[in-house]
Amino acid sequence: MTFFAANELALCCVLFSMLVTMCQIRAQLIWNSNLAMRKHVIRILMMVPLYSFQCYLGLSLKDTSIFFDTLRECYEAVVIYSFLGLIIGYLGGERHVVYVMENKASEYVHHPYLLSICLGGKSKLGDEFFMFTKLGTLQYVIVKPITALLTFVLNGINMYGEEGNPFRLDRGYIYIVAINTISQALAIYCLLHFYHVMSKELEPLDFIPKALVLKAVIFFTYWQAISIRLLYSLGLFPSTVFNVSRESDLARFVDLILCVEMSGFAVGQWFAWGTGNEFFNPEECVSRPYGASMLSAANLGDLWEDTKNAVENGEVKRLLGGAQEEEPSVDLCEL
Repeated sequence: MTFFAANELALCCVLFSMLVTMCQIRAQLIWNSNLAMRKHVIRILMMVPLYSFQCYLGLSLKDTSIFFDTLRECYEAVVIYSFLGLIIGYLGGERHVVYVMENKASEYVHHPYLLSICLGGKSKLGDEFFMFTKLGTLQYVIVKPITALLTFVLNGINMYGEEGNPFRLDRGYIYIVAINTISQALAIYCLLHFYHVMSKELEPLDFIPKALVLKAVIFFTYWQAISIRLLYSLGLFPSTVFNVSRESDLARFVDLILCVEMSGFAVGQWFAWGTGNEFFNPEECVSRPYGASMLSAANLGDLWEDTKNAVENGEVKRLLGGAQEEEPSVDLCEL
């Protein structure tokens, strides 16, 4: 496939994913009457068109894939934390979630053996487990921008090593991938463990399809790109079939594949998230300007406030066992 043909195909896929997502967001603005949760839903739905647009830019502009890939991965952190905020808001807020946990039949939640080495064998249901879930997700929001900055710095001094053999131990690529993988896996683990505890209460939300689409977009695309680069570095990638003759062609090939896949993920999001009927409350006013809702979703001040308060209120220290006194926690739904 020629570069022109690939560019045209990618553009069509980008426009399709944007059209589908904008129509779905419009439907959410009509039926989703909860303003706090609407903000989180818009952030999650915008993941697909933003991904596809950034991939298209990486495909069209030579030697820019690393910058757009890094920015795209930073947005993953926002999406994962917004997903946690959404389900907490659906359950009635943080204080209500803690109350429900404390009244569960089981007193503790046990971690798998390998994770228990790092996380401890168990967490007490209630405030302790809730803090573990919230901070385990929040750490990804902190780690991602740091590794993104390191990526730019290492790339600027030719020490990142994404091209050639990216898995060399004297280059930063393999270490950045390892850090991001551990951080991402912990955040996803916290979300899934939270669902395991609150599955009965989350049943009306139809959590599974929403989580599957979210994980597919984040995990599948992430490991797909790494796997393609690994195959190429080992000489196992069918370069002649896909007309990939050098490193820059490989980066563009990955971006093209992602543009095409995002069209499918846009359709998957439509079926998983619907039009927001599950959030509709006839007693609440749903009308709000389209632009105002989009700006509210784009304002990431709530993430900053939650991070700051988690440190100031001693939540991190208490989770690590450094303090025992009870401190008030910040409610994601009130931000």
